[in-house]
Amino acid sequence: MPFAFTLKTNQTTVEQTSHSLLNTTHNTTVMLLKKPKILSLMLLCKRMISLRPAKPGKPPILPPAKSKRYRVVHVPWHDPEDVKEMLWRRHIYMNALKSMECLFKIVRRYYRDRLSGSILKSVDGTFLTDIENEFRQLLLKNDELNKLQQEKREKEFQAEKEKLKEEMIQLVEQHLNKNEEQHAVREKEVLEMIENSKHFLTYENLDEKIEEALESPTDFNYALDLNGKMFKGKPLEKYNKQNLLLIKPVSEETEPLIYSGNVQENLQMENVENFGENKLDAWLKLQDKAAEDGSSVKCLKELCNDVIDKMENVDSVEEFLKMEETDMDEKTKLERQQEAIRMKIDGNAAFRDGDFPGALRHYTDALKICPRSFTSIRSVLFGNRAACYMKMEKYEEAIKECNWSVECDSNYVKVLRRRASLYEMQETTLEKALDDYKRLFEIDPADSEAARSMTRLSRAIDVRNEKMKAHAFDTMKELGNVLLQPFGLSTDDFQCTKRPDGSV
Repeated sequence: MPFAFTLKTNQTTVEQTSHSLLNTTHNTTVMLLKKPKILSLMLLCKRMISLRPAKPGKPPILPPAKSKRYRVVHVPWHDPEDVKEMLWRRHIYMNALKSMECLFKIVRRYYRDRLSGSILKSVDGTFLTDIENEFRQLLLKNDELNKLQQEKREKEFQAEKEKLKEEMIQLVEQHLNKNEEQHAVREKEVLEMIENSKHFLTYENLDEKIEEALESPTDFNYALDLNGKMFKGKPLEKYNKQNLLLIKPVSEETEPLIYSGNVQENLQMENVENFGENKLDAWLKLQDKAAEDGSSVKCLKELCNDVIDKMENVDSVEEFLKMEETDMDEKTKLERQQEAIRMKIDGNAAFRDGDFPGALRHYTDALKICPRSFTSIRSVLFGNRAACYMKMEKYEEAIKECNWSVECDSNYVKVLRRRASLYEMQETTLEKALDDYKRLFEIDPADSEAARSMTRLSRAIDVRNEKMKAHAFDTMKELGNVLLQPFGLSTDDFQCTKRPDGSV
């Protein structure tokens, strides 16, 4: 409800209604007054006077609370252009209100004078006509301003539309240029593949390429296979013409056995137990036992499954799984993953029961069937194999398993800590243990155990180095005594003194 109050200051009375007080908010200027001298007074009144009645036992005027005294008012951000537009609209609105207020005052005064009889009827018609004409002029002025504002908005809209159109054109051009570059790269790759395909091995030119390679042997310093392993020196003699000629679909000796389905019974598996040591020979023997039709392929797959059970070298198992996984669909991979997890659970149960060899067998079987793409599971399996070897006190094998686990997952904290403890058992590998603890600290800077181990190993390495220096000095001293003994001298007869520059 509106209210009125009166303040007396310097014998001046200021009357203001509640509407003028409530026109403003706490984020803007309190009010626009025609008398700036009393602005501070009006601000004080706005803060002191409340619409609510005072609480019992409280004065009607309260100072601001301590909790709000130094509070910073965060004004929400607004676009400067929008603020400018809103201020201009407020200005127009306030002017319109003032004009209407003046008009209503004149009309009210007119009707008051007319009722009192102080205005003649002749003057009455002229006055109303003037008011009507003035009102029409205001309407025309308003229409003109609205038209100008509409034109301004249309221009801004057209400018934004043109800007958006230019941006779309630029995006389309960038997309087209990117597609052209990709097409050019693909075209180049296809042309290179076509050019390289001229040198591919096929059934038609296989014999020719083998003869050509045998007629022009080449010595080499080193060579790399597909896995990145390096072979140094000259080619081995066992990879000769006789072995290379074994690469054929089927041999005349084993063809009757393959078609009869008795290959597994007639093949002596002890000849290929060393598959891990000599992979090429084993594959050549398997190729020699393969047949041309589908039954021979199935027979070859069964032979490969038997051979992989005989493998002991991890390198060979990994290479074999990699070759086998290339032709494996996703469903088969998931089935093998689930089977590997089941074998891992069986291995964990055996490990808890203290059957470490049995747990090792379960983990090994799981690794044989788990695809290489599931690196996290394979890393855990290698780490579990390392734990089995540690319980069996086979520390070298445990370190190898830890290396394979870290190769699958370089951030496996549990295996890194296990390998660091294994390296720490020998003085010659303290630096490797320190590197593992540094890696653990990089993964988790809050690992206090790794930080303490780094400090302890640094001191141990320094002590070891000092011992080695002292031992080397004693050894050299003994050797010097042996050499000087025929001359009746010893190293004690000589004294080393430092020069002023610090040299001996």
